[in-house]
Amino acid sequence: MGDKGQPLAGRVIGVTAERRAEEQCELLRTRGAEVVLGPTIRTVGVEAAAELRDATEAVLAGQPDFVVAITGVGIRRWLAAADDWDRRDALVDRLKGARVMARGAKAASALRQAGVQEEWRAPNETVPEITAHLLEIGVDGATVAVQRHGGDMNRMIAALRDAGAAVIDVELYRWLLPDDVAPALDIVTGAADHRLDAVTFTSAPGVTNLFTIADQAGRAGDLLAAFNDGVVLCCVGPVCAEAATDEGVTDPLIPPRSRMVPMVDALAVRLQGR
Repeated sequence: MGDKGQPLAGRVIGVTAERRAEEQCELLRTRGAEVVLGPTIRTVGVEAAAELRDATEAVLAGQPDFVVAITGVGIRRWLAAADDWDRRDALVDRLKGARVMARGAKAASALRQAGVQEEWRAPNETVPEITAHLLEIGVDGATVAVQRHGGDMNRMIAALRDAGAAVIDVELYRWLLPDDVAPALDIVTGAADHRLDAVTFTSAPGVTNLFTIADQAGRAGDLLAAFNDGVVLCCVGPVCAEAATDEGVTDPLIPPRSRMVPMVDALAVRLQGR
């Protein structure tokens, strides 16, 4: 099905993204796909929260030994919030004085734009890789500032604390269920009933939230069965895919590079063979 110019012609693809959703939809449509958009997450910024100010002041009060940078948008939001408090320069100095571990290219780029060079970057852009790297170095007695993403990073933080680290938890935004779950529920039913050929995800919480919405509707089992029997669950990268396998999906599709265009291209290749 499909041709060289429009390899996804005749295919129906569910898109669960919130950020850059229209850009992704357009990439799919130009390849011939019909798109069903149903965001599964709602990003809530917490820049003004007292907890962020307290975490920032804790970083400034003493030089952290390590800083973990998870997302580019999180680093930029943190620096912008510090700027509002006239504390940006001081925060940048603290980041420069730490051993900085970046999850991926976007986090590293945001740091470099501020004049901060990362010491190490996770090869596959996963949180467990950073956790293992820090534990291998040894964090007993160290202070580790963790700029977390909006999802669950409690396992990483617990592992660092169990290894003797003092962890400063820097939360910039939270990923919640959307206010209106009806569009996402359309993706649940479309996938579960095999009316969708594939569903794309650009974040791990997006995967988890779709299954949460499915469970609330009594369709979680049907959704999992569909993803394991013909409906392609396509993830932007290994972090996202890990969330899918945690839900029981046996073969999530992962592109060779963790970016949107390679994801869409990989999906086209997978579906052209069917």
